[in-house]
Amino acid sequence: MNPVKKLVHTAGTRYLDRICRSAADQPFRRHNERPVEYSYALAAFARERPQTVLDVGTGTTAWPALLHDCGFAVTAIDNVRDYWPEGMTNRHWLVEDVDITNPVGFDRRYDAVTCISVIEHIDDHASAMRNMVNLLRPGGLLVITTPYNHHQLDLNVYARPDATPGDSVPYKCRSSSKEILAQWLEFGISLEHRDLWRMYSGPVWFTGERIDWKRVENEDEPHQLGLFTFRKKRL
Repeated sequence: MNPVKKLVHTAGTRYLDRICRSAADQPFRRHNERPVEYSYALAAFARERPQTVLDVGTGTTAWPALLHDCGFAVTAIDNVRDYWPEGMTNRHWLVEDVDITNPVGFDRRYDAVTCISVIEHIDDHASAMRNMVNLLRPGGLLVITTPYNHHQLDLNVYARPDATPGDSVPYKCRSSSKEILAQWLEFGISLEHRDLWRMYSGPVWFTGERIDWKRVENEDEPHQLGLFTFRKKRL
C-alpha cells in the first residue's frame, strides 16, 4: 500500500471506529416498527430468493447492508437533494441520488424492490409506485411497508389533533387506504400477501398512544400499519 493510500485508510478506519464507539453508550428510547417490517421483507425473500434487490428511500439505514449480508446483490437509492437539504451520508452502504418519482437515466431491472416506510412521505405516490414496478423484471416482487388503515385515508397523520404527543416531525406522513391500494394495483401488479398490524390506540398511524404490537387477522380489526408483497405481472 502506498503512503497516501495508507494514510487515507488509517484515517478512515479511525473515523469509523469513533462512530461505532459513539454508539456504545446509546440510551434506549423506544422500539420502532422496523423489526416487523424487516422480518416481513426477509420472510418474503426467503421464500422467493431473488438475486438482485433495489431499495428505495434508504436514507441512513443499514437495510441494504443487511440484505447484502444475506447474499443479495443490492442497489440503494434516495432523493438526497430534495429530502436531505443539508446532505446525507450513509455509513453502511452507497446510496445513489435518484428521485423515484422521476428516475431520469436510471433504467436498470431488478428481481425485487423494497420500499420500507418511505412511500407515505412521497406526495406523488402514484408515480413512485409506477416507477418501482417499471424497475422490476416480470414476475418480480415489490415489498411495501407503510402506515395503512383499510377503511380510512389520511393525507397527513402528523397534523391530526389526536397525533401522538411528544414527537415533533417536520414532514408529512400519509396513511393509505383501500382506495390508494386499488390505484397501485392498476400499475401491472397483483397483491401476493398482506399483513396488518395494530401499534397505536388511535384509528390511524401516529394517533392515540403507543401500545403493544399486535398482528390482526382482518381489516375490520383496528390497525395502522400495512405490509404488502406485490408481484409484477408477466407479459
